[in-house]
Amino acid sequence: MAFALAKENEAFIKRMISSGRFGNQSEIVREALRRMEREEMTYLNPPPMTAEQARQAFAPDGEWEKVERAAVRKSAASLRRVKRWEDL
Repeated sequence: MAFALAKENEAFIKRMISSGRFGNQSEIVREALRRMEREEMTYLNPPPMTAEQARQAFAPDGEWEKVERAAVRKSAASLRRVKRWEDL
């Protein structure tokens, strides 16, 4: 398989080989692909939430609940006014 690389990528590969970390270009490309695959899998299949994370995510939010209740009351009052208007 042939592929083109930017000069910076080629320089990086040469540095990795000269440092002794990898033996050749193929080893570097395989390692890069393995890392990319792991990263993709982690993104697509995140680990499940812990019980503590679930508690924090789904815990009641007092401030938000106040806003929500106020919106419901306002909607209900609006509906009552419409109902009275229709009864006329």
